[in-house]
Amino acid sequence: MASYRFCRSDDVPLLVDAYNACFRPPGGAEPIDRERFKWWIRVLELWTSSCMVATEGDRLIGVVLAAKRENAGENCVLAVGVHPDFRGLGHGRHMVTSLGQKLAILGPPRILVEVPADNERFRTFLGHCGYEDRESFTDYVLERTTAASAVPAEMVATISLEELAEARFPERGAELPWGRTRDSIARRQEYFESVRAVALAGADRFEAALLVDESTPDKREILAIYYADEDAGPALTGGLLRHYASLADTPLHWERVHESECSAQQAVDWGFRSAANTVRMATTAIPA
Repeated sequence: MASYRFCRSDDVPLLVDAYNACFRPPGGAEPIDRERFKWWIRVLELWTSSCMVATEGDRLIGVVLAAKRENAGENCVLAVGVHPDFRGLGHGRHMVTSLGQKLAILGPPRILVEVPADNERFRTFLGHCGYEDRESFTDYVLERTTAASAVPAEMVATISLEELAEARFPERGAELPWGRTRDSIARRQEYFESVRAVALAGADRFEAALLVDESTPDKREILAIYYADEDAGPALTGGLLRHYASLADTPLHWERVHESECSAQQAVDWGFRSAANTVRMATTAIPA
């Protein structure tokens, strides 16, 4: 007989084990350790009280990991996993439904999931749980081999995060994925020293800037791209991107980009190639 329970703050080791046992085999994901799990807590605002494990005897058979941002009025399901030996028995749906019933009472009721577009099985499963497709996102990659520096090196500088804020680049109101919202970026800056800003200087202002995270050895991650002028800004940003991409062997990744943040044509003009696609699905929890 399977049993299910929501977790507490001292259940981190249990949740790590459950993720590695239940999500990783069907999901093909890399195993995680406690440090990576704590990164999810700090940056993605994973709440252990919104996470759930399923057991049968002493076996871990299912897991749900979820994050919450009360200030934004949203939750995000980060992982749903059922051990291969126990799939097709309703465990995943029971856990997802239980989370929705809890959030319908405690709030916020809006729940998001970001799903690889080609994972039709999981998207169908979520559809049966009441989720609907919303936005689509594209991953972009800029390789060093395609990048030729187009701006003088003396015009490019690493600036402080305070200087970036003082530059007051226009906000463009883009749809952003959970991991690159303003809240997520602020939390990365608070907890880690791997976030830095690189800017292109003009006569009396910064013309463009990149906010990047260099914490992962095999890639550099763009968190945000800014430019001051709608007309000249894209071309200047392209020069800054090519310069920054040329500084290291690791590729430059810009993940889960919505059309409102950057059009596909603009990304191509900047030298990016498209990679994976992601679909954001959503539901509003209602009481049982």
